[in-house]
Amino acid sequence: MDTIINSTVGWIPTYVIDPIRVRFQVLRNLGENIEELRQRTIFLAGRRDSERGKVEEEKKQQGVEASAEADSWFGEVNNALSNAETLRTEYDERRSSGACQRYCFCWSGYQLSKKALKLKEVVEGLYEAEPKSGWTATASTSHKGKKLDTVSIEGQTRTEKLKQEMIDAVVDDRHVVVGLYGMGGIGKTTLLRHVYEHFRQTEHFDSVIFTTVSSTPKFSEIREEIAKGLGLNLKDCQDENDLREKLCRLSETMKYMLILDDMWEPFDLTEICILAPKKENGCKLLISSRSKDVVTRFVIPFAAKKSLRSIQVNKLGEDEAWELFVQKVGEDITSEPTIEPIAKEVLKKCGGLPLAIIVIGGTMSTRETEGQWKDAIRELEQQSNSSLEGIEKEVFSKLMFSFEKLEPIQQSLFLYCCLFPKDWNQGGGSIGKYFLYNFAIGEETLCDEMHRLEDMRNKVDVLVGKLQSSSIFEHANNGHGRMHDVMYELGMWITSPTTLNKYQYSKFIAKARSGITKAPDASEWGKATKISLMWNQIESLPQLPDKCPQLQTLLLGGCIIKEIPQVHFLEQMPALRILDLNRCSDLKFLPPSICHLVNLRSLCLECCVNLKELPREIGMLAQLIFLDLSCCTGLTKLPKEMKKLKNLRHLNISYTTQLKRIPRGVLSGLHKLEELYTDGSSLKWSTNGIMELGSLLALRLTSIIRIPEAKIKGVKVSHWLKPLAKSIVCLHLQNCDIDPSTLPDLLLLEGSRHLNRTVKFISCNGLTWVPACGYSNLTIRNCPDLKQLCSRISQSAESSFTNLGRITIQECPNLEVLFTSGVTCQLKKLKSLHVYQCPQLVNLIVSDDDDEDMEILSNAFPSLKEMRLCELPELTAICNNHQHLDLMKWPSLSAAEGAHVYLCPKLRRPPFGAHRADISLNDETDSQMTEKYRKEKRDQEEKEREKDDDDDDDDDEEE
Repeated sequence: MDTIINSTVGWIPTYVIDPIRVRFQVLRNLGENIEELRQRTIFLAGRRDSERGKVEEEKKQQGVEASAEADSWFGEVNNALSNAETLRTEYDERRSSGACQRYCFCWSGYQLSKKALKLKEVVEGLYEAEPKSGWTATASTSHKGKKLDTVSIEGQTRTEKLKQEMIDAVVDDRHVVVGLYGMGGIGKTTLLRHVYEHFRQTEHFDSVIFTTVSSTPKFSEIREEIAKGLGLNLKDCQDENDLREKLCRLSETMKYMLILDDMWEPFDLTEICILAPKKENGCKLLISSRSKDVVTRFVIPFAAKKSLRSIQVNKLGEDEAWELFVQKVGEDITSEPTIEPIAKEVLKKCGGLPLAIIVIGGTMSTRETEGQWKDAIRELEQQSNSSLEGIEKEVFSKLMFSFEKLEPIQQSLFLYCCLFPKDWNQGGGSIGKYFLYNFAIGEETLCDEMHRLEDMRNKVDVLVGKLQSSSIFEHANNGHGRMHDVMYELGMWITSPTTLNKYQYSKFIAKARSGITKAPDASEWGKATKISLMWNQIESLPQLPDKCPQLQTLLLGGCIIKEIPQVHFLEQMPALRILDLNRCSDLKFLPPSICHLVNLRSLCLECCVNLKELPREIGMLAQLIFLDLSCCTGLTKLPKEMKKLKNLRHLNISYTTQLKRIPRGVLSGLHKLEELYTDGSSLKWSTNGIMELGSLLALRLTSIIRIPEAKIKGVKVSHWLKPLAKSIVCLHLQNCDIDPSTLPDLLLLEGSRHLNRTVKFISCNGLTWVPACGYSNLTIRNCPDLKQLCSRISQSAESSFTNLGRITIQECPNLEVLFTSGVTCQLKKLKSLHVYQCPQLVNLIVSDDDDEDMEILSNAFPSLKEMRLCELPELTAICNNHQHLDLMKWPSLSAAEGAHVYLCPKLRRPPFGAHRADISLNDETDSQMTEKYRKEKRDQEEKEREKDDDDDDDDDEEE
């Protein structure tokens, strides 16, 4: 017997106690698990948006689509995020629900915690996942390569003839290389793009690839372009050597045509890891250069000279040049009898160069008088008599005419674009709006004239449009600032410190992505107005013993600098307006000497992932307008001295995942703040923080203010919240006095970006009605002034309830009715309705006797799956009109699981009408269940008080 007892006792801990202990531990960690899940979903959502952005960019650039695996990943992520939101909503509802929801709290809480744990594992797995087949796949409609912008050559006989000559040479089996040569601006790139588009749409090659070599070739990037063109997914390559090997193998097995545009010097094909094309494999190379000698020297090492077909691009003939000139100027001007002969003289000055004809033609398209055209002749003759040499003599002297006709601000924008890598302007690329808008902030004439960022950006769009209409800029589908490579060289020549000419424009040090590993010597910095060293392998910056009094722009983005010199650097730049350090991922801090940048207007620190904090001295940058801290994932706090940035208009703290709070008083001190980005940050918004935002009258672009969550406690809610209401994802008002006149502004949010938002009112006075629009979850608890949830459909929001999916009403002592019948027709998505402890509630629905109500109620609540009614002592009927109640069908409500009615003694039977007589009442009156629910409610309220105390302590610390 003892043996039996001992064995039985020994069995109890293993099979009874331990499982209970484990489940209790899971239950006890419910709140912690939900919070951890929330944090991980923020990271996952950030990665999803990032990867989706990359896919979209590749789609634009290369005509690819998301791979099947990528689509599956995006779908799983969206599903996981949706499930996480549902769990969190359920958790919030449990914390504020009535007795019937808590009678089995332990078991249901355990189940919820267990779901959160499992979902957290799923979210973590998705965050780490990488599609084996890569993020993108070649789209069937563009399997031969990305589509390029092409300038029309219709009607240009010479150009069309050259295009056909090149196509014939490519398909001729005798040639493995076709070389195009001619001076800059003669039209080589235009021809190559047309030939590329021709073969991209035929079956002659398996793959057609277009890439630009330029004067400073980036072979690693060229290799990647070729790899993508051959269908190789870069994600599948372990390292550079692996890429090289796979590229060689692919080039051996595929029939391709590779176009290498703008070659300045020959190079070995091993640099781009493709095997030499041969007659046997049918592969072809099509190259362009300004020199026939370069073309020949490139081909000789791997092919016989007779396998090269060289084609020269000559200047346009007289007739074709005139036709192109008329296209650009406009026939309405050139056909004028007094202007036509002068126009032909102007055309002669273009020397038959297509680029010069296009640019000068664009400039003259607004000159409509004889005097203006005669003056153009005089100026072009002066340019021709200048002391330029070589290409400058042939091309620059002609283009300078159009450049000098630009307004000073247009000239500045054109030259500013020369600070960026040359290859950003080629192959269909462009300089993005972000960088061009930064120009406006740093440009004194624009900044002084305009006081709003939106106005500055609009002005930049106007300037870009003018540069495009004058043909200084080319038209770009995916960006603004794209220019011909000769125009780029013109800008570089104009701003070069070594150029000795009559033009006294600003001097630049423009070495973006030039392959340098050391910054220019300190002696070169003194006379420069703008310096760009971006995207170079520069580790350190020089100490500057002397002032750089004219330096206004310093672009160091993408460099590998670890620190900025503590002394003899920033303090030497009193005129600096733009400092760009984006993607300087090794940078750990900014020196206190930043305080000397008293004229700084733009500071970009995007993706400085190792930056831990900002120096207190940043508060001394009184002129700072633009501050970008996005993706600074190591940033843990902001200095309270930031409140001194009285001129700041743009603050981006998106995806600052370690940043928890903004010190009290900082936001309210930023009186001119117009734009605030907080997407993906970990900010915990306090009441003070929201009120500070509400006090900022300059926040006009409310769609740009993005606040993930806001809990506002113990304040007078008035019109100060109106500018922010559309941007808050989760609005939680507790112990607040609400001005009823603010409710339409606060909740009628047809333009809200966040249709799945949650809105909660807890213990709020003044809440007399709740127009529900722009959110899906509504919770109201202990609001004594609420008598009717909604009495009518507002004309300004006739679809106000269409997105509402969940309603919870609890402890509202004066609530008498929830809906009128007209409202029910809007509740098409309502899935869950919980009503607890409302002692005056008589009816859920009030209906009139008209036929319209009968039709409405017959289709009411089509999606309602769950209704919980508890402790409603005066509830007499679901609908006051019994005939109308019998029309209601409740198509989604389950008798067994969906309807839960407790402690509603006056409710008529059957409660849900004749159609649903199968749903009976549960006459649960167990006092133990009721007491258990109330105890859990008291415990929950105690936890909320403790949390509020913690939040107050945090606020005190920040203050």
